[in-house]
Amino acid sequence: MTKSFQKFSILASIVTLSVLVMLSQGMLNTVYAEEYNFVAGIHNEVTFHFRNGVETVNFPVFSTTSDIVSNIGSSFEVEGVVGNNPHLHKALDEAYLYRMSTLTGGNSFEYNYRYFDVDVNVVQNENILKSFTYDNCEISGYSVSTLTDDYESYLAPDTGFVIVNSIQFRCGGVGINLDYDNSDLNSMSRSFTDYGSLPFTLAEDVRTFLTFEFDHGSEKIESVIFTLTSGFNEANDAGPSFQIITAVLPHPLIDNAIDKSQKVSGMASTFNEDFDVSVEFTNSQETLRGLDFKDCIVSGYDILTLRDHEEGYTGKRGFATAEILDVVCSGLTPVNPVFDKLSDAKESRLSKMNNIYTTNSYNMGTGPHMIATFDFDSGTEVVDFPEFYQGNLIARANPTFTLVGVPGVTPLLYHTVDQTRESGPKVTGVSSQVKLFDVNLILAYGDDVVRGFDYTKCRVVDYIVRTEHDGEESFYKGFALTDEFYFECQGYNPFDPKYDALSDVSHAKTESSLNWKEKQRDTWGPDFR
Repeated sequence: MTKSFQKFSILASIVTLSVLVMLSQGMLNTVYAEEYNFVAGIHNEVTFHFRNGVETVNFPVFSTTSDIVSNIGSSFEVEGVVGNNPHLHKALDEAYLYRMSTLTGGNSFEYNYRYFDVDVNVVQNENILKSFTYDNCEISGYSVSTLTDDYESYLAPDTGFVIVNSIQFRCGGVGINLDYDNSDLNSMSRSFTDYGSLPFTLAEDVRTFLTFEFDHGSEKIESVIFTLTSGFNEANDAGPSFQIITAVLPHPLIDNAIDKSQKVSGMASTFNEDFDVSVEFTNSQETLRGLDFKDCIVSGYDILTLRDHEEGYTGKRGFATAEILDVVCSGLTPVNPVFDKLSDAKESRLSKMNNIYTTNSYNMGTGPHMIATFDFDSGTEVVDFPEFYQGNLIARANPTFTLVGVPGVTPLLYHTVDQTRESGPKVTGVSSQVKLFDVNLILAYGDDVVRGFDYTKCRVVDYIVRTEHDGEESFYKGFALTDEFYFECQGYNPFDPKYDALSDVSHAKTESSLNWKEKQRDTWGPDFR
């Protein structure tokens, strides 16, 4: 009995020691990836390299809080349910215990869990899509909170509550881990890779495709979110730029450009390699609009996980990990393919393109449709815009309005936008090089016009292409690429057809006192003074 007890004690000690070793070497990893709904199965694996061991946590939320390319600090944050992460919890506890060491500037006291390295892998089906290494990190912020959907968490069966860790980190640097080197890129010389469409829904199936053209090859990708951040504002002479937000996927040539921009950032004596980008807005039938950017560089790069409060944790929705790429360029040439085709077809026959009409079939609720008629020198164009915003008319300024809609067959409007850009930025407003036009706007229920606005001598003051989206929900429901047209006019005349009809009714023949005095003077004799 004594020998059996001794054997059991020895076995128990071995098991205990094994568990301790597994803890110290990071063998006990908390894995929650399979419990959540991730867009395209893309999720994050975060590995902490502490002095006392290694620990990997699959945080559903990982976002950079400082631009990776800019090299102005390196920081990120993670969020996930409170789980079995003993090393991470110890680091959090020591960060609180010795918080004065981090809050006091210049304090170099190093407690055991103060500094550590972090590897972040963005993974899909066990394949690493993007990898980053953060060096010399420390915890800069930490809290435990409950995510809710207000009163619905108490009542709705498809939502609830979730208690999560939210942790912020400050690091000494970050590196982008590429699986290929220059020899691999050189082997792709002058190659062209088309990555095709992404499996997401777009309004009217109008999609954004970008072709990045480098010295050693080209890559064509789709971006579900595109924003033209500068290029057409008449008061802004900044160079053209744009931003895309899309699924995290490996693109060797684009990734290499991101890596190069990070390496030369802040170095005045080193030059970056530029590239061209051709942007096409297309539907299933044709290219509606294009933007050709010249001599571009990557100006920013971030990783972001989108989620809506507790919905990703309760299963109502999910998580979408995306990458954000900012690009600045020195040149921009708009492309208007529909106008070019019409111009070629009508050049020998007509000098004016008349009555190009574009409708929309959206649910406008109980409200009317906004139908805009543009009277350009080159022709007339009628467009049914789903979004209309009128500027404040009770102000000492020229009348303004904004129209928004999905890119469509509006060649004359695009042509006017492009001509305005060619005239260059202006500080004092109208330039003699800008051709003004009139716009008639009516609010109508079918054929019944209930309100109207006549704007005269108008010009386009800004034009933006932007994707409307709602966090991670759009990855499940869809996105809408839109054109935003901003107008300023010199004249404005509102009208109401119903009131105008009432005004045509005959009025009483009542004379004013001024009329009576005038008649009295007519009866005076010629010698009256």
